[in-house]
Amino acid sequence: MLVFLVSGQAIAQPEITVETDTIFVALDTLESGEISTHWDVANNQFGTMQLMCSRNFVDVVDPYNYPYVGGAEGSFEKFCWGPICYNYGTDASNSNSGFLVNIPQNGVDTTFIPYFYPNGVTGTSTIEYCFHPVGNQAVGTCATITYVVSATEDVKPNLFEGASISTAYPNPVTSESYVSYKVPTGKIGEITTRDITGKVVIRHTSLSSDGRVIINAEDLSEGLYFTTLDIEGIAISTKRFVVAK
Repeated sequence: MLVFLVSGQAIAQPEITVETDTIFVALDTLESGEISTHWDVANNQFGTMQLMCSRNFVDVVDPYNYPYVGGAEGSFEKFCWGPICYNYGTDASNSNSGFLVNIPQNGVDTTFIPYFYPNGVTGTSTIEYCFHPVGNQAVGTCATITYVVSATEDVKPNLFEGASISTAYPNPVTSESYVSYKVPTGKIGEITTRDITGKVVIRHTSLSSDGRVIINAEDLSEGLYFTTLDIEGIAISTKRFVVAK
């Protein structure tokens, strides 16, 4: 189990427990055409949290069916949160009070389920889900899930056992920060940094063993960014950071 906790801020934030942050899928063995997983969202702070969910694309395959059109080519997704499941391609859950999820102090909500539909498309897609109060995503907590879709069962998760990437530290990045990584023996890694639009702004290549790369705020505009560790072309893990000058 992986736990993502945003800390260091005065405002209470939820904690997300994720079954896995990378899912390997082979189209020839995907019987239903649907991939689903389960996340727990916990409130380990004081008082009750009232949360909605927002979805962001970090990087997706081409073609990707968004805005969603029934019967069109491309992969697509949907999610369930609270009392309902939302239609394919929905950017955020309903912000009306009746659709928000209330999590009491020391409580855990188990209703969140993300779904992904490769729809015959191979490649890697990384999607982020954030749980936050209405109108204030900045004080919520986010986590990503990466779908690695191949035509056949030729990509095995254990080939990348031990691979990891850290969140940028310090975060937010005001001047210089660093990201630590681990690449399995005999493998070559790459760390790619993308802005909120998905544009690649920094690329570190030919990474091996353990080490770290530097993030320099002087090279970036203020805003939200994502760092992804790829091993031999497969996205293993994605973290987010903020540049604040």
